[in-house]
Amino acid sequence: MPLAGALAILLAAGEAVLDWMTWVELDVSALYIVPLVLAAVARSSRLLWALAIGLVLMTIAAYAAQIPPALFSFHEPFFINRVMSAVALTVSAALCHVWIMAARQLAAQQKTLMEQKAELERLHQVAEDANRRKTQVLTAVSHDIRNPLAIIDLAATVIERSAENPAVADQIPEFVQRLRQNVRVLTDLVLALVDVSALESGRISVNKSIFNLNDLLVDEHQRLQELAQAKRLAFAVEVPASAVWLRTDRVKLTRILSNLIANAIKFTEVGGIKLSGSLMENGVPLIRVEDSGVGIRPENLGRIFEEYGQLGNPERDHAKGWGLGLAICKRLADALGATISVESQPNRGTTFTLLLPDSAVSQRSEVQAWDLQAS
Repeated sequence: MPLAGALAILLAAGEAVLDWMTWVELDVSALYIVPLVLAAVARSSRLLWALAIGLVLMTIAAYAAQIPPALFSFHEPFFINRVMSAVALTVSAALCHVWIMAARQLAAQQKTLMEQKAELERLHQVAEDANRRKTQVLTAVSHDIRNPLAIIDLAATVIERSAENPAVADQIPEFVQRLRQNVRVLTDLVLALVDVSALESGRISVNKSIFNLNDLLVDEHQRLQELAQAKRLAFAVEVPASAVWLRTDRVKLTRILSNLIANAIKFTEVGGIKLSGSLMENGVPLIRVEDSGVGIRPENLGRIFEEYGQLGNPERDHAKGWGLGLAICKRLADALGATISVESQPNRGTTFTLLLPDSAVSQRSEVQAWDLQAS
């Protein structure tokens, strides 16, 4: 409270001048307590004691300047009165100091309580958000799991009937293929839920190893080639001209690529997908997944990586929704220190770009040491 402090100084100065200019019989020092109270209101201990010391000295100095030496004695009434005023000033200053300390402690307690209240409100909001997300996940899972289970049940029924009616035996290969596709859908859904659970609980650690980016891209291409062929889509892979060795978490990087490629295949009906990797001029490893699918509308581009944002679409069909994979990709990329971005045009395709940090590039000496350790 700067105003109270300024008033305390001005009042003390005015009282000191008045005390110095009047005869000691007018005991102005009795009013010296008022500036101390104002200093206490300002909650300034330094100002309080500075005024107290100054006013105590002024109390004695004014008396010494005004009383004739012949009249002075320790029993002189005005002297005793001035000494009592000095004692009163000191005691008042001590009491005001105690009040300041108590006020500061009370303010600190109130601030702590406000911070605790804000933290409790934040935790309450987090709990509500978590409960809402859990409900959304359960709703989405119940929706996503219904169709694969229905197709699996239908395929099992056809296979069972083929034993009684050989005429439907020709349909078995087709239903077996659909059975395998839907089992793969369920497997991906379970893996996504496991990833979400691990990310939500904070149980995520980076286990680095040294591996060849070229080999990783070729492996992912071969592993998901069958999924693309099932939809009669072209699936191409383009590796760097020279081998690029990385030192990062291969499992998490594989999970990111798997989600991006599977997502591209899911939303592409005509054309194909291209997986490529390169080392940029600034030494940053780059991986791209391009498709010629349905694309993403501009209004949705800003939130496709948001966790559970994709669950707001009730239809969740190819043209209007996307799966949990993109939110998982974003979280895994953050864990690796990588950045993931997207470019898309509706009905023309989508390109996801993953930029790994330059520190993920392994030097030749590290590769050689890794080879010696592996052998």
